[in-house]
Amino acid sequence: MSAVRVEAAKRAGHFEEGVFRFCWVVDFPMFEKDEETGKIDFSHNPFSMPQGGMDALEHKDPLDILAWQYDIVCNGIELSSGAIRNHEPAIMLKAFEIAGYDRDTVEHEFAGMLRALRFGAPPHGGIAPGIDRIVMLLADEPNIRETIS
Repeated sequence: MSAVRVEAAKRAGHFEEGVFRFCWVVDFPMFEKDEETGKIDFSHNPFSMPQGGMDALEHKDPLDILAWQYDIVCNGIELSSGAIRNHEPAIMLKAFEIAGYDRDTVEHEFAGMLRALRFGAPPHGGIAPGIDRIVMLLADEPNIRETIS
């Protein structure tokens, strides 16, 4: 897909060879609706903190809730993704409830995480760079397979 974007940028005169253009992609939706079933589910990472916290989960349409997730992109290539993690058990349980999970299932499947969070984890987040993608960009390779051995 990045090849299509690069070609479109070149044809429109918006592409500069040898220049790195970075941007942050933010405000990812927390939930999405499955078109076939109509079910609400997580759009990406269920452990991300929803923007607006519990208030958003209780009062907003789930499809209008954004997550604290972010990507860094350079010249159309995603180099890294990250998020602010959900560190509040009540918010996590409510988010899973909206996505159709009952409390017992969440308590069982994520018992260790919920137990740890109940001790009072601080707000935390991170980002994971894709070293192979960075090498692909620096080597000006069109395909990530060229940078992985």
